[in-house]
Amino acid sequence: MAPITMVEGSRKLDPVGERNLAERRFSALAAAVRQHEASVRRREYAMRAQDQALYRRLRQICGEA
Repeated sequence: MAPITMVEGSRKLDPVGERNLAERRFSALAAAVRQHEASVRRREYAMRAQDQALYRRLRQICGEA
């Protein structure tokens, strides 16, 4: 997965633009958490309960099983 770079200007966005920006930010955050989850899963030691709860909640928010 390629890194995502977001550059925000100072111009005012309309409501649709603000929503699109929020969706892009959320998608980038979700991708980063999934990548972290995958890297932790490959490690030999067990995943922390707090991390598992975060990953489970992200899957719920994203509508995944």
